[in-house]
Amino acid sequence: MQILLIRHGQSAGNPYEEPDMPAHGYLSEDGEGQARALRETLVGEHINLIWTSKLGRAIRTAAVALDGHKVPVKHFGFLNEWMPSPDVRNVTSTVWEKMNEGAGSWEAEETWKTPLGEGTLEFVARVGPPFLNELSKLGVHARHGGFVLDDHAQDLTLAVVAHGGTLGTLLGFLLKVPPFPVGVFSFELTAVGRLHFKRQGSVWYPQLVVPAPHLK
Repeated sequence: MQILLIRHGQSAGNPYEEPDMPAHGYLSEDGEGQARALRETLVGEHINLIWTSKLGRAIRTAAVALDGHKVPVKHFGFLNEWMPSPDVRNVTSTVWEKMNEGAGSWEAEETWKTPLGEGTLEFVARVGPPFLNELSKLGVHARHGGFVLDDHAQDLTLAVVAHGGTLGTLLGFLLKVPPFPVGVFSFELTAVGRLHFKRQGSVWYPQLVVPAPHLK
């Protein structure tokens, strides 16, 4: 089994909008090009199922980059990006930039939970356990520090299209990296992280595969 963790392309429009399908206008011109380039990379990739967040930039990226993979697509709110507080969500970009500049001067230990929005542990709790619950429905059960896979799930490939913060949080959760306000994983736009599940005894353990860019 493997999980492909895919970040969306460069975004445009309302970053918090959950659109009806099909989703258009949520990637910039560059973002559309990034998604098309990713599609070329993923041609021939075996994928059984696609999950995305409910936000437009993830849905649009999946539609472009995974076009041609005639497999089910599901959209989940728990894969949405970090959530700012409602009272700051609609501030101008200038005000938001100033708020973030101020937050950048805080020590990491002071940022577990701030007035800006969702706390670190809240984010992990929103993303991680629901993801495990959905995996279990596929026959991938969290057990014994790893996963017990039903026979039909052992050759499964799941593509998850979401956001940098979400993917970093999810990756840390699956690899059992202790939560911390400063993330230890960073996803570039349309980057693909690959989690391969290796069997040890009766349990499968996820491993992050780091590709060699010069090898095709």
